[in-house]
Amino acid sequence: MINYAHRGASERAPENTFSAFYLGLELGANGIETDIQETADGILVLFHDRTLKRITGLERPIQALTYAELLRLDFGSYKGPRYQSEKIVTLEDFLRYFGGRPVHLALEIKQDGIEQAVLDSIGRHDCADQAIITSFSWDCLTEVRQLDHDIHLGFLTGQIEPDTLRQLQEQAMCQICPKAANLTKEQVAEAQRQGFDVRAWGVTDTDLMDWAIACGVDGMTVNFPDKLAARLG
Repeated sequence: MINYAHRGASERAPENTFSAFYLGLELGANGIETDIQETADGILVLFHDRTLKRITGLERPIQALTYAELLRLDFGSYKGPRYQSEKIVTLEDFLRYFGGRPVHLALEIKQDGIEQAVLDSIGRHDCADQAIITSFSWDCLTEVRQLDHDIHLGFLTGQIEPDTLRQLQEQAMCQICPKAANLTKEQVAEAQRQGFDVRAWGVTDTDLMDWAIACGVDGMTVNFPDKLAARLG
């Protein structure tokens, strides 16, 4: 079971920041999940939402600001004063500090067109063996596969479907990532029988966490890696 800290330990610390990533590992995670977008000046940064509104109060997308402009924003205070002035993290810095460590890295691409840049960054830090690139965008993942025949790929989807498994086989993807609420034991077992890892997302509470464990998943992304670590013993 891979215990992926979802955007870091995002239940306690500001998501997709170094505070959240390091706390996730301290709380028992053996994996980190994060999200990748590109700034107006072509820098890859770690951020999930379509706009900055929820985190910083600014109703603008990442793509509309330069990296220098983003550095002036506060990415931590929404989680409390102890995290005031937390900075946005670049993919380069993230891989510099976590590449080569004994930790699994799930890198979700949030926009099309940055596939080569993501692969280049992974290559510079020589961490392909510990990384898996994921996305909800099928076009994004097929583009990555054309660019790199060996990198691990995972498809984020609502639920496990036979046609989806067939398409994953055709593109040599190794992981399917269904929503936890839609899991069934039979579908998980069938995906694993066909050679796929199954990683659940949308694990919003401990009931869903327990259900994913009961279904036999190979991993899950959780905001509370300490609770999963405790349950796994």
